[in-house]
Amino acid sequence: MIEVCGTSVCGPRRRNNEDSFDYRYEDGILVMAVADGLGGMPYGEIASGIAVSSAMDFIMGSIDNDMSDEDLEFLLDRAFNKANVDILRNCVDEPDHIGMSSTLTVGVIRHGRLTLSHFGDCRCYIVRDGKIEQLTDDHNLAGYLVRSGEITEEESMSDPGRSSLLNCLGENTFIRPDINGYDVISGDCVILATDGMYSLFEKDAFRDILEHADSPKTLCELLEIRGTTDDSRDNSTVVAAYITE
Repeated sequence: MIEVCGTSVCGPRRRNNEDSFDYRYEDGILVMAVADGLGGMPYGEIASGIAVSSAMDFIMGSIDNDMSDEDLEFLLDRAFNKANVDILRNCVDEPDHIGMSSTLTVGVIRHGRLTLSHFGDCRCYIVRDGKIEQLTDDHNLAGYLVRSGEITEEESMSDPGRSSLLNCLGENTFIRPDINGYDVISGDCVILATDGMYSLFEKDAFRDILEHADSPKTLCELLEIRGTTDDSRDNSTVVAAYITE
């Protein structure tokens, strides 16, 4: 069984929420997604909404328990490119929307395995035995500098390169998302979060909240409260899944 919950709040310094999320649990398969429309660009909330709905509909229309892991990875790649094209097509139909774009991260849990597809700077974490591990790379300049050894992870939290995205949907006609697989076990918690959410936490603070959350609903409620505090500079969105058996 998998317990799942999601929430999204508009930050106190924002006029509108440009984040989107969704999750669907059918036939023992969980598909969950978060997306963040680019701030400062037009209609980010439309771009993130298209990204999530297009990818989720495409995946749910084709996924099943019998497909191989390789076929699932191919399906996720196609879903991301479908979402990308849908954003570009919307810009053609609505010229005012030209320039809108979005990040997108999708997680699929089935057969005791998490398959992740990722493009942008949303993050996926897995929490196991009180330890938090980040599974995705940040596709921004700060993330690139961390991976190249030029700055530390701690320094990246305040580096101006965090706002310089290297990958997003809606800019190019073809994209190649990161796709990776991980084993999950009973007791694991898988979390998808936009940068507005994870930027509010040091790992110790995140761990404290997790220790007080006995269900995805409680976790989302605690994170929602954190996302509306005065030091929140962005919208905050999270989807959390607990593997119960």
